[in-house]
Amino acid sequence: MRIAIVDDSKTEQERLSALIRTWAQDETVTTEAFDSGEAFAEALNKKRYEIVLMDIIMDGKNGIETARLLRESSMDTLLIFITSSPEFMAQAFPCHAFDYVMKPYSPQRVFEVLNEARRALGKHGEVLEIAGDKFLLSDILYIYSDSNYCEIHTKHGVSRERVPFSVLSEQLVRYPSFAVVSRGAAVNFDNTSHIGGLDCVMLSGDRVPVSRRRIKEVEQAFLDRQFSKLLSEGE
Repeated sequence: MRIAIVDDSKTEQERLSALIRTWAQDETVTTEAFDSGEAFAEALNKKRYEIVLMDIIMDGKNGIETARLLRESSMDTLLIFITSSPEFMAQAFPCHAFDYVMKPYSPQRVFEVLNEARRALGKHGEVLEIAGDKFLLSDILYIYSDSNYCEIHTKHGVSRERVPFSVLSEQLVRYPSFAVVSRGAAVNFDNTSHIGGLDCVMLSGDRVPVSRRRIKEVEQAFLDRQFSKLLSEGE
């Protein structure tokens, strides 16, 4: 799980980071702190976060402006505003905040909000851990091999993880929505529009080449997955 802290106060960054470490205990949680909305907005071009703790009152881009940028790239990230005044809540409403933490806050209040956020994330579906990072299965579009790394293409961007494709593909076979379609490429059928020629056409519009010798197998697996989903939706 990745959590971002956006606050122009170093003291607040350090306090929240310490509270998150205490809350996470043995869970793998990566925390990144940003001292401005501009710095966080730049990071959004490369990374995604499950949870964002954001101060509203900051120099430069304030929390409301920064949250709007977040929502342009992700509607799934759980946004928790940190504020010293309730007067901004009306402006924050369109940003789809998950919750608010009023300053001064107690450790218990932060733990309560993070526990609620973790439960909410769990409702989004299963999580796949890759090289220490966690990805929602429903977010993954397709995966490409790149030497000893894998490129994980998601709804929110691309993440490069140090893991051989052969190792990752062994994990993927446990999930019926995933299929290895060629040497070094796997797709999530739940995010696939159709099979066109020798390509898996993703809902994003991207095309993932399918091995010619596997095309019949991939087509059948895709149809089986669609049929399975229809049956489960009808139950």
